[in-house]
Amino acid sequence: METDGSGAVALLTVPVVNVSRCSGCGRCVAACPLKIITLDSVGFHKNAVIKFEDRCTKCGSCIVSCPLGALDT
Repeated sequence: METDGSGAVALLTVPVVNVSRCSGCGRCVAACPLKIITLDSVGFHKNAVIKFEDRCTKCGSCIVSCPLGALDT
């Protein structure tokens, strides 16, 4: 992560979902201002999936919203 001096944080890369930590709670889906994160079923479990990675502005909202730390760069 880097800052611009104003305290705002910008990620250097698109976040990645660690599916072994994701509970499928949907907090990252709600936090994403661009609505590019969805919950997809994987067997009997739901995991967050970042769709349209090229649209991600790397704002970090999804990372901050995850209580389990399932999203990271």
